Amino acid sequence: MGKKVCMLVTNPVTDDPRVRREAATLCKAGYDLVVVAVRNESTKPEEVIDGYRVIRLPHPKLLAKLLWRRLNARTDSSGVSLYESHGNQVHQPITAIQQSEQRPQDTWLRKCWVDILNVVNVIWINIAMAITAAQQRPDVYHAHDLDTLLAGWLASRWTGGFLVYDFHELFTEQYQQGVKTGLWHTFYSWLERLLIGRTHLKLTVCDSLGEWVSARYGVTGVVTVKNVPRLPNWNIVPRATTATPVILYHGAYVRNRGLEEFISCVPYLQEGRIVLRGRGPLESKLRMLVHEMRVQDRVLFAPPVPMVELVQAASEADLGVAPFLPLCLNTRYCLPNKLFEYMMAGLAVVATDVPEMRKIVLDHDVGLIFPSNDPKAMAAVCNELLGNKSRLLQMKKNSARVATQIYNWEHEERRLLQAYMALA
Repeated sequence: MGKKVCMLVTNPVTDDPRVRREAATLCKAGYDLVVVAVRNESTKPEEVIDGYRVIRLPHPKLLAKLLWRRLNARTDSSGVSLYESHGNQVHQPITAIQQSEQRPQDTWLRKCWVDILNVVNVIWINIAMAITAAQQRPDVYHAHDLDTLLAGWLASRWTGGFLVYDFHELFTEQYQQGVKTGLWHTFYSWLERLLIGRTHLKLTVCDSLGEWVSARYGVTGVVTVKNVPRLPNWNIVPRATTATPVILYHGAYVRNRGLEEFISCVPYLQEGRIVLRGRGPLESKLRMLVHEMRVQDRVLFAPPVPMVELVQAASEADLGVAPFLPLCLNTRYCLPNKLFEYMMAGLAVVATDVPEMRKIVLDHDVGLIFPSNDPKAMAAVCNELLGNKSRLLQMKKNSARVATQIYNWEHEERRLLQAYMALA
């Protein structure tokens, strides 16, 4: 197998830890690597990161806005937001129109237009990506998630080369019932079913996602490469709990993360305060909830930090919370980056009782789990840990030990390199 790889991703790369780690690993291993990405307002059309080249294509937002205004001009003045940040996917179209202002038929028609625009945007950006990727003449096309798989397949058909499908989530199962129309589900399900069997290597982030995809599409050989941070260049020494313990959530402020429930648990906490570090479309709603509950003195919104500083910033806390709501299959089977980042920072973990997180948290005794959708239950496990300082300190030490020995990128990147060698 040749040594040139072209990765494809629908975000600017800068804050995508999985793409950056995989790209840096392959680059260090001797692969000539280029990433074709999507530009936003704060990124350059082209730059070098960690030794590999990033080419960013224009965002299709202007095309989407033009189509939206033509198709729905009479409601354009109501304040429509076509894009919502969702994990690594930054091009999920939504509307921000008050439900009270919509008739039922308007809601359904609006969803249809939004989903049509999403499909148009994805096809548009995939064709542009395929052309740019094919011009690089790589030996391997590495498509990150379903919204770049079409581009990878087109480019591999035009020029030859292996096709890698790296799904970070269950793309077709990321919304609870009723959020998306049948058109959206039909298009993406058809696309994945059509192309997944044409890939030469399938990668994912946890076993549950791989098993679900294998069962649904009848494919085999999905390789799990977990989203875990690199070992830091300092000793991980869990700090003793202070008089005012810190309970941390860091990450995106988006749906299904349980952030409203996290804030709602504050009145039931016997001690400590919570810190929310991140950004996202729900921030104003969360701030309003804090104000309505009058818990401003116990909830701090901290500014986001660069990806490479995330673990070190987290080390100032005592508990790391992953309160995901399993309202769809994607969150039921999730194994988020933040779980391992908390552990690498030497924190005890409080997480929703879903299969993958339960296995990590309980098997290694790094924290406790709680039923979803229940602020009182979330507060109860936080109180249990904070009320037993010796047990809390032991769990912090367990987190640091397990992260150092098992859940680190130096360990996990071997699976990636072995999978790439097997392509030959």
